[in-house]
Amino acid sequence: MPALQLAPDAEQRAEGLVTIEQSHGKARPTLPRSSDLTDPHTECEPSGKRDARGRFAAGNDTATGRGWKAILRKHVTGALKGEAEPLAREAWQLYQSLLSELPCDSPGVRQLVAARARAAVLSARYALLAAERGYGTEDGDAALELSTKLCQRAERLAVTSLDLSTKLAVVARRRKPADIHAEIAAAFGGDEGSKP
Repeated sequence: MPALQLAPDAEQRAEGLVTIEQSHGKARPTLPRSSDLTDPHTECEPSGKRDARGRFAAGNDTATGRGWKAILRKHVTGALKGEAEPLAREAWQLYQSLLSELPCDSPGVRQLVAARARAAVLSARYALLAAERGYGTEDGDAALELSTKLCQRAERLAVTSLDLSTKLAVVARRRKPADIHAEIAAAFGGDEGSKP
């Protein structure tokens, strides 16, 4: 899944884990400018380690985190019947699409995106319900008010999930995997290739 990366000078601005600004008396997360985002991938890269024929090879990490991923899928789609079933399908499709746009898909980010997808789908449903029941009627106005609240929640979750995902992507890129052999060799004063 291609992920967006911050331009080098933007990494310095995104250094803090949480950037908050005061707006209209409320604390709000700030986002990097869209001009700071670059797309590092030009063609599709298969996920996980694969052999020459494209099949999964030993040591692939494709199933990493399958437990929490299954929990989130259950929370988005669930075992629903009736009118809720197509809404759950729409929420799952939206969830997958929204997640593909983010630079990091950690469990916390996925949970925020799942909540955003649910709120967005329900907001659209209640907006249609308001139109069906008639604007200006008591039922129509109640549905429209709920739709507006759900839309606002989806917007807040969009800002928060993008902010968290961007910050976590920067932190993950800065981590360097440890070279255990080199560290042991350095600790005992020898080089990696020497034999006893």
